[in-house]
Amino acid sequence: MIQRIQTFFLILALACMVVLFFVPFGAIITNNGELISLDVFGCDYTNDNGDLMNFASWPILIILIPSVLITFISIFLYKKRILQMRLNILNMILQLGSTGLMFFYLYLASNKFGTDFVTKFTIILPVAAAILTFLAIRGIARDEALVRSLNRIR
Repeated sequence: MIQRIQTFFLILALACMVVLFFVPFGAIITNNGELISLDVFGCDYTNDNGDLMNFASWPILIILIPSVLITFISIFLYKKRILQMRLNILNMILQLGSTGLMFFYLYLASNKFGTDFVTKFTIILPVAAAILTFLAIRGIARDEALVRSLNRIR
């Protein structure tokens, strides 16, 4: 139901997570000063010798896909509030775990290709999505409390 505030929070969280599929979340600084963008699919780098080196970050993708699906499904579970809250708690864990995994893969890629890494603004999007999901959980809990209080009055 779109008129509920928690649905709005879930749509914003979904948008935050979907953006990560299209925008890199960090960059690796190589020894000669080049920047290699790292996204959820990984990165490819051609070194000075002409060798193509790639770095896959599939675990990030494996966590982001269920997170996006859970958020999307949770939007339409407005009649099953308890299930919706449980799915959103699982989703918060996935979102925060994806942020940690992004930092871990930036560190691994910087050890493989260069000297250091730079984070981009998009790395905080899973944290923002987790905050929005938490706000949605609070709204769902308020709705559940209201429904239970109305059942007591009858």
